[in-house]
Amino acid sequence: MIEFLEHKGDITAREIIAVQQPAYIKEAELIGFDGIPALQEKAKDIQASHEQFAGYRKDGKLIGVISYEINMHHLTICRLVVHPDGFRKGIGRALLQFVIDQNEDAEKIEVVTAEKNTPAVSLYTQAGFQKAETVKAAEGLLLSVFHLYPERKVEVVLYNEKWTECFDEEKERLKLVFGPEIIAVHHIGSTSIPNMAAKPIIDILIEVRSIEAVSQYDTLMKAIGYTPRGENGIAGRRYFQKGGNKRTHHVHMYEKGNPAIERHLLFRDYLRAHPEIAEEYAVLKKQLAAQHPDCINLYIQGKDDWIKTAEEHAKRWKEGRNNANGSVVCYNCENDENGGLTL
Repeated sequence: MIEFLEHKGDITAREIIAVQQPAYIKEAELIGFDGIPALQEKAKDIQASHEQFAGYRKDGKLIGVISYEINMHHLTICRLVVHPDGFRKGIGRALLQFVIDQNEDAEKIEVVTAEKNTPAVSLYTQAGFQKAETVKAAEGLLLSVFHLYPERKVEVVLYNEKWTECFDEEKERLKLVFGPEIIAVHHIGSTSIPNMAAKPIIDILIEVRSIEAVSQYDTLMKAIGYTPRGENGIAGRRYFQKGGNKRTHHVHMYEKGNPAIERHLLFRDYLRAHPEIAEEYAVLKKQLAAQHPDCINLYIQGKDDWIKTAEEHAKRWKEGRNNANGSVVCYNCENDENGGLTL
């Protein structure tokens, strides 16, 4: 059974040492290096640690321990040890998976092990970790740094009327952060479309006076739970996300006049004005989520052609509205002989 450990307690701290000491002695023999710092740890060092500990017990006896630290949405595994009595019984793999499952919002998981520690290297590789670099820690000791970037789960849920309230609440928080730098704040994306099934993430578009000034607010954004991502692949944008792999909010910031502002708002308004097309989009998203529940990239790719087509229809819809001098005009893809417009 795996459980979180109250490592501040003297008895638990001594249990942890009783597992880790023989485990690290075996590792020292395996890699030919007896200077592993953890070999010098005492119970008081465990008690003073700021790490989160979890342990594997069998018949009440602690035989495996894992610990980790979290900085924003980056998780670092500090130790993973199994008592020699528990070797080759899947205990290390179970502890590793426990930490991954308990931290679904982690965007990056890092672990370091000796390059010669082949059982550990195999464990992390089989769990999906990729080797990022090799570091020389001491004479005769090379360390392998491994990273895991967990895939976000794809979840499309029924429309929730509270999404509008969530947007309004977050809008006020963001106004307090950016103050007069803000020109306008818009609710965009699928959660802004009435009755639209969507991933439960509030997308927010903010028009600002100067895009270059946005970075000075990064610290304040971190204080309210956001991770700054810079342009994140889109020139002229500043992007922030909240909630790690269990996203709750995305903030897209553009300087006034950037054409991306109109594109996002037009797509939203087009779907709001055409419930039947919005429903078509919702059906597609549900199908893609069912097909690719563990791969957000394939889910996004599956929507790409539909979105591009809808954006072209939205432009023609807007042109029709303008040509009709403000009359209500809808784009009808089945009425192309009349320019696709129905008054």
